[in-house]
Amino acid sequence: MGTHEMNAELVEQLVGLGSLFTDITRGIVEEIGLTESQANLLWLVDPDAEPVPLKKLAVRLQCDPSNVTLLSDKLQEKGLVKRIPHPQDGRVRTLVLTKAGERVRKRMLSTAYVRSPFTALDEREQRQLNRLLAKVLVAPTVVRKVG
Repeated sequence: MGTHEMNAELVEQLVGLGSLFTDITRGIVEEIGLTESQANLLWLVDPDAEPVPLKKLAVRLQCDPSNVTLLSDKLQEKGLVKRIPHPQDGRVRTLVLTKAGERVRKRMLSTAYVRSPFTALDEREQRQLNRLLAKVLVAPTVVRKVG
């Protein structure tokens, strides 16, 4: 198999993997009672990290900041998050998890890890895949015209 064919196969496998993760995530989100967008935002709010401004969360979610405001309103209504001023700049709003939000996020993550297709790999294989994916993700993107 040549390089072009191997790259095509890898792309197909990654698209399939993406679909598989979407299905897994959708199932978890339905069990928890959130929309996918709400769950994505909850996933990004790490209780062990410094609070992230709402605008940066919008960048990470690749959406308009007004969408993050709406999502955070819904999560706040559910008692999972609260908006607070940023520790270094009180003019900036951040999102932090409540205790209930931490429990829901932890449940969501642990369920995703248990259902991950990577559980089919042993520890050595997971480490190898981790190294390879890290290498691919930091490689410069090359855009070439086809044809």
